[in-house]
Amino acid sequence: MLRVTDLKKEYPTRRDPLVVLSGVSLELATGESLAIMGPSGSGKSTLLHILGTLERPTTGQVRLGENNPFALTDRE
Repeated sequence: MLRVTDLKKEYPTRRDPLVVLSGVSLELATGESLAIMGPSGSGKSTLLHILGTLERPTTGQVRLGENNPFALTDRE
């Protein structure tokens, strides 16, 4: 199971942080599929990068089963 809870991603800028994702939550059971759709610049790639552990969320939680993938060692 994949569980995403209240995900937020911000990037620093000179003025204020650029909020790309805010309040994203979803739950996907084993074997289920999901389509991520939206206009250019809506955060689709950022969400996929976080789910693939290529980027860390600013706040929120990602759980794969019982594990937080950002807390795993490289070997795990």
